[in-house]
Formats: sequence, C-alpha cells, structure tokens
Amino acid sequence: MSDADAALSIRLARRLRGGLAEALGRASRYRRFLLLSPVGLFFLAFFLFPFISLFRVSLASNPGGTGYGEGTPFYIPGTWTLANYVRFFTDSYFLQTALFTVELGILTALSTALVSYALAYQIYRARPLAKSALLMVVILPKFTNVLVLMYGFLVVFGSNGLVNRLLMGTGLIREPLPMVYNLFSVILGEIVLILPYCVLVIAAILHAIDGSLEEAARGLGASPARVFWEVTLPLSLPGVWVSVLLSFIWGVGAFVAPYLLGNPELYTLAVEVDRQTNWRLNWAMGAAVAFVLMGIILVLVFAFLRVQREPALEARG
Repeated sequence: MSDADAALSIRLARRLRGGLAEALGRASRYRRFLLLSPVGLFFLAFFLFPFISLFRVSLASNPGGTGYGEGTPFYIPGTWTLANYVRFFTDSYFLQTALFTVELGILTALSTALVSYALAYQIYRARPLAKSALLMVVILPKFTNVLVLMYGFLVVFGSNGLVNRLLMGTGLIREPLPMVYNLFSVILGEIVLILPYCVLVIAAILHAIDGSLEEAARGLGASPARVFWEVTLPLSLPGVWVSVLLSFIWGVGAFVAPYLLGNPELYTLAVEVDRQTNWRLNWAMGAAVAFVLMGIILVLVFAFLRVQREPALEARG
C-alpha cells in the first residue's frame, strides 16, 4: 500500500470515528426521550385522548331521550354548545352541590390531617415491634375492597350495629344514635380511605428528622411538649401539607363514601357525574360536571400551592 493510500485510509478511519462519536452523542441526547416514550404513549392513549374526547362530549347537545331502546344516542355527535356549562352555573342545585363538595374536601383534609399526624407520631415514637404492628394496622384497610369496607361501616355503626348495641347494652343510651347516612359517617369513611397514605407520608417525614436536634433541645432544658412544638412539628410541616393536599383532593373527588354512607343532600359532584351519566343517560351534562369538578380541584390546588410558596420565597429573600 502506498503512502497516499495509507493516508487516505487514516483520514477515512478518523472520519468514521468522528461520525460514530457524533451519532452516539446525538443518541445520548435523545436517550431520555426514548426511555420516556412508552410512558408518553401510554399517557396519550389512556389519558390525553380520552380527556379530549370527554371535553368534546361536554360541548355536545343532549337528545333528551333515555338512550335505551329508542334509537337515540346519549348525546348528539357533531353539535357544539355551551348549554351544559350554562345550566351548571345557573342551576342552584349544581351550585349547592359544588359548594358542599368543596366543604367536604376542607373538612376531610383537616380531620384526616389531625388523625394522621397523631397516628404517625405514635408510630414514630413506638418501639420496633409496636411500630411494625401499627404500620400493619394502618395499611391493612387497603387490602380490603372499598365497597366491602364501606358496607362494614353500616354493620358497625348502623342503628342495629355493633356500636349502638354496645352503648344500649351498657345503658348509656336508650335509642340508637344516628351514626350513618349523615355527614359524620361520610367524613369517617373518607378518613379511613385516605388515612394510610397520609400516615405514611407524615411518618416518613418524622423519621427523616435528625434525632440530634431533639436531643439538643432536651439538653438545653426544653420540656417534651416544647421540643414537639418548636422542633418536631415545624420540621414535619412539609409532610403535613402534603397530607392535607392529598386528603383535600381525595375529599373533593369523594364518591363511594357519600354515595353509600350519605344521603341525597350529601351527594358530591362525583356522585352527580354518575347520576347524570348512568341514571339520566345525559352524557353531555355528565361530562360537563366532570370538567367543572376537575376545574375546581385545579384552581384550589394551585391556590394552595401559591399560599405555601409565598412563605418559602419570603424566607429565601
């Protein structure tokens, strides 16, 4: 091989290595997108497209029929109207249902946060064996079907339930206490459904606190109550806010507890979506109620995050 051919081979090899390195560099840039592509396709197929389709249905007209056996659809395809949204915001029934939905979310968030923090703190302070037992008690309800769990409430708290029979047997009451089909039972059902998630979040934050900080506070003469209020509680607030937000979202979207443990006056927007879609077969109105519910959740969540963000920005500033 001549010197010219050798030089040409060297130049070609260098170009080949350079091109290969450039191709690998480009591939590394798009590697993240390639890894995320299955998740993106799943998101498009099972969330975004159904989301857009549901929004389109909410802008369709309702045929006014039952949808069964009459040859009429559940909505009129190809029609465009805002009548469903106008009806929602001008009908006192829907507005009262929306107001109660928000109230239920707030009550659920506050009550669940208090109960969750008390239980998580006991788990945090418990010995290893007791800690494992408490965690199992917290997680165990999630292994039970939701419907079975809610009907269990009727068995325990009903007029002829275990609690009322026990109270009447001891002579503390003469008549059964109304503990189901009211706001008390709805909130209690929601607490049981949400409690495991909130307890685990708060317990994880509590276990992440540096124990030397509490020991230092006690070494400086602080009482256990002062150590809790000035050290433990402030450091665990991020977990509390997460649990409040989580339980609020769950409470606003409540369906099973209001439907099974409540009464028609305690129905939420989630229940109304089912009533409009499956009972009245008005898919267009049901879709509109669903989007109003999602809008309420988004607005309140963004407002909550904004309120939480301002103190953090002031602290940095």
